[in-house]
Amino acid sequence: MTVSHQLIERINTQNKQELISDGLMDGKLGMVYYYFNLYEHSKEDFHLLKIEEYLEIIFQNIETSKSDLLLKSTLENGLSGLGFILQLLVNANLLGEEYKKEINEIKLVVCNEAIRLLEHNNYDFINGPFGILFFLNFVEDKESIDKILSIIEAKIKKEDNFFFYNKAAYIEGIHIGYAHGICAIIAVLNTIENEKADVIITFLLKKLIKIIKDNDYSFNNKKYYLPRSIHKEEIVKGELNFRPVLAWSNSDINFSTLIFSLKKKFVNKELIHLATTIALDSIERKEIQETAIEDYRFFYGSSGVLKSYHYLYLKTGNSQFKEAAFYWYSKTLDYLEKDTIKEHPLNFINNLPATTLTLLEFEQQKNNNWSKIVLL
Repeated sequence: MTVSHQLIERINTQNKQELISDGLMDGKLGMVYYYFNLYEHSKEDFHLLKIEEYLEIIFQNIETSKSDLLLKSTLENGLSGLGFILQLLVNANLLGEEYKKEINEIKLVVCNEAIRLLEHNNYDFINGPFGILFFLNFVEDKESIDKILSIIEAKIKKEDNFFFYNKAAYIEGIHIGYAHGICAIIAVLNTIENEKADVIITFLLKKLIKIIKDNDYSFNNKKYYLPRSIHKEEIVKGELNFRPVLAWSNSDINFSTLIFSLKKKFVNKELIHLATTIALDSIERKEIQETAIEDYRFFYGSSGVLKSYHYLYLKTGNSQFKEAAFYWYSKTLDYLEKDTIKEHPLNFINNLPATTLTLLEFEQQKNNNWSKIVLL
């Protein structure tokens, strides 16, 4: 039995009552998404039953006003995550058309919240307006999307040095990676058919390329091309925080996977070369001091890095990325033996579910398309 199938059995035995959150990235909606992807892969009715079980609990929590989904509009653990799952299941004919009414109500609420967050200089993905924009694009709400893009475009034109500087305390500064930063913004906009989105993508790519060309930072004789974050009053190297890290959530390998995901009109030979160079150089980072990896989780652990290199291999066919993916596959198996993660085992992005889906597709050497929710 493969490791992924061992983990699938392990997940099936976990106590879902102890999973407090109803959210997409950390709770019961995440389990609906996990079992949906297993069902798409295997077509086993058991996975449909698990989807029904979790949905029943979520709907009951909403009806009794106990659900944390009612408190936020975010993709991570709010209404955008709920709307995304409802639309996903409607598209797959696993929920009826009557749920479109709820989806339309969610669209109105979260669009207003995205605008409010942008006005307060919050540019987050998983817990901010760009996760909401991801949902609105998934449900093809072109009117709301255009309204939000107009606000962003106006900000860029109004401020000479505008660069999505977060004022929210928990992510103060400019972040680069997929969880909270510029790569996520570009990745979300890349899925949107709108001229305003194209303008913003071009603007941001130029900014990132300039940062890469203007800076030269090494640690342990290994080069780091993009900072983890940028701050107006920084504690490391002026404004640029080049803390050595390798992760899905926030590292310069995000730039590489991003470039290989973009529409052809945004990419040229120079960008492909730069993305390839950054990714190949990152392969040599393996020590904890160079990666900050301590466990198997997807968010900032080994399975997120495994997914990144596997994604690059499938995009490029470069065997060096396949070898790098296998290295992090092996490290993930080692970390699974230790199991030091404090988050609940059913926490989608910070424990077993996302890790299991990553291992499953690596063991089968294909892309099962589950990772669109994490922009890969």
